[in-house]
Amino acid sequence: MKKYYFIILSFLLFTWGCEKEITVDLPEYKSKLVIEGSIETGTYAEVKLSKSIPYFEPIDTNAVNNILIGGDEATVIVSDNNQTDTLTYFNHGGFKIFKGTKIIGEAGKTYYLKVIYNGKTYTATTTIPYAVPIDSIKFYPDPRHDIDTLGFLWIYAKDPDTLGNNYRILSKTLGKDFIFVHPDMSVDEDKFYNGQTMEFSIYRGRNIMQQDLYDEEGRDSLGIKWYYFVMGETVVVKFCSLDRKSFMFWHTAEQQQASNGNPFASPVTPYTNINGGALGIWGGYGVYLDTVHITPDIVKR
Repeated sequence: MKKYYFIILSFLLFTWGCEKEITVDLPEYKSKLVIEGSIETGTYAEVKLSKSIPYFEPIDTNAVNNILIGGDEATVIVSDNNQTDTLTYFNHGGFKIFKGTKIIGEAGKTYYLKVIYNGKTYTATTTIPYAVPIDSIKFYPDPRHDIDTLGFLWIYAKDPDTLGNNYRILSKTLGKDFIFVHPDMSVDEDKFYNGQTMEFSIYRGRNIMQQDLYDEEGRDSLGIKWYYFVMGETVVVKFCSLDRKSFMFWHTAEQQQASNGNPFASPVTPYTNINGGALGIWGGYGVYLDTVHITPDIVKR
């Protein structure tokens, strides 16, 4: 800790002692298409389209609504080796999404995405892995807090004995979240525990479209911080198996988010499996859902 503080202090002294005004001419920003698409076991495909924005552009609900792309601007097609599905566009109060109506995701199958936008065609391919079941879920009260009804969830599962499995965890607190949300670091791989029992701890994620439910310090109407699970709540946990390309996208995207504002962090470019020059991901997910009611009998001791 002392070494880290010394490095920062030395950097500040150096820049202060050698102060010089520098003008940097930034190149003109060119927006790119961003694709976030998924197909899960037992459900139809869903695709969200948006336009990338400059690095220093503020992000809020209005900004998100302005960059989303609607059905009058793009065509989205999903296919497997048997049939083709042109996705239907929906606009739910400004939340724009394309949804399938024909092809339902199955584990072990490959799916192809085609997006036509502004006269250009973008493509991607993904395969849905087989889901891994959750063995059990525990509630762990935050030891830093003097209230033992606020805490985090611990998820236990058995990793298959084949190396190369990748996972992503999301949750939905009933009565609070209208979509599945994820913590800042939501993915993991079995490199260090192949064939063993896995243990994941997660906090509640945050949906940018629900920012108005919290005050400036992130507390809701009851004064509870947004990242806590609360005794008495019912939570649906979504445990996803995903292919390597999907893992690399979420891993690098979350690394980039974590390094924002840190002058000492190395820049990270999110991985993409989209062909044609767009950003984003077309991912297949083997999903296992488990619903847990947080009661004293599931507290982690």
